[in-house]
Amino acid sequence: MSVVGSKYAVALFDVVSENKVIEAVFDDYTEFIEILDSNKNFMSILESPTVGNDEKKALLTKVFQDEMNGYLGNFLRLLIDKNRFEHVHEIYKDFRKQYFDYKNMVEATVVTVVPMEPELEEKLLKNLESRFNKKVFLTSKIDPSILGGAVVYVRDQVIDGSVRKQLDEIKRNINNIRLH
Repeated sequence: MSVVGSKYAVALFDVVSENKVIEAVFDDYTEFIEILDSNKNFMSILESPTVGNDEKKALLTKVFQDEMNGYLGNFLRLLIDKNRFEHVHEIYKDFRKQYFDYKNMVEATVVTVVPMEPELEEKLLKNLESRFNKKVFLTSKIDPSILGGAVVYVRDQVIDGSVRKQLDEIKRNINNIRLH
C-alpha cells in the first residue's frame, strides 16, 4: 500500500460514504479500471506529460459523459490536476480494500491445475467464510506448475495444499537424512 494510494483512497471513501454513494462509486471505479486495463492507449494518454490537463479532463468527460458517478468523475479530474493519475490503480486497490472492509468481505484467490468443480468451489467458499467470519469474494486461477491440489491466498495468508509443496517437503526431508 503506497502513501499516495492510501491517502487518496481514504479521502475518496470518506466523501462517498458521507454522500451515501459507496456502491455506485465502487462499481464505476471498478469498471473504469477494467477499461483502463483493456485499453493501454487510453491510459497512456491520461498519463502523458505532453497532453495538457484540460485535454485529459475533456477526454474523460467526453468518454464517460453520464456513465460515471459525479463524485468519481470529480475525483479523477482532481488526480489529473494534481498530477497523480499514474497512481489511479494503487488508489483503486486501497479503495477496494476499504470497500471490502466496509462490507465485511475478504478477497481470496484459489489456484488449481484445472478448473474446480462448482460443488468443490462452493464447499471451499463456505469453509473460508467460516474460517474468516466474513463474506468471501473468491476468484480462481489456473497454474499447472503446482502439479495438483490447491493454493489459497487470503489477505497476507497462504494456505498451500499443492502437490508441488508436498514434493518440496519430501525432497527437503530426504536431503536432511544423514546416512551413517
